[in-house]
Amino acid sequence: MKKPAPRHLALFGTLALSLAATAWVSQDDADTPAPVAASPRRAAPANTASTDWPGPAASARAAWPDLDVQARAAWGEAAPTTSKPAPPRAIDKPAAEQPAPPIAPPFPYQLVGRLTDGASRAVLNNAQRSAVVGVGEMVDGQWRVDAVEPAGLRLTYLPLGQAQLVPFAPSPA
Repeated sequence: MKKPAPRHLALFGTLALSLAATAWVSQDDADTPAPVAASPRRAAPANTASTDWPGPAASARAAWPDLDVQARAAWGEAAPTTSKPAPPRAIDKPAAEQPAPPIAPPFPYQLVGRLTDGASRAVLNNAQRSAVVGVGEMVDGQWRVDAVEPAGLRLTYLPLGQAQLVPFAPSPA
């Protein structure tokens, strides 16, 4: 007969030690309470809609209005023969608030300069392009130049008819 290899002996020894530790940990202590058996469940009555069913469900159900015939049929309940369907409840609507009036979007250009050779003209700039505009000209089809002043540029946003002042850009320090 063949002698077991030392590696096999070490594995069997480790297995025996782990089994002994598991048995020792699982022993019943005197201070450990005994498990309690679960009580058998009672069957719910067939008609849970009756008011003699104990518990909070009966009081909560009394607060709900009666369902109409179509709703009872959807839940598989027979329609009551003695009661009329409840009138629809009025839904509380919040007071109608007036929406804020629309405002013009910010002007898509920065006013970077002004030319004063006869008629005043403004120099505009944004990331896509630069433009030189005068009084009465259109900018991007939505803005009309009303005045070029020392303080800035007066415009009208045509879709809403709102006037706007675009001040000169501050000079870099």
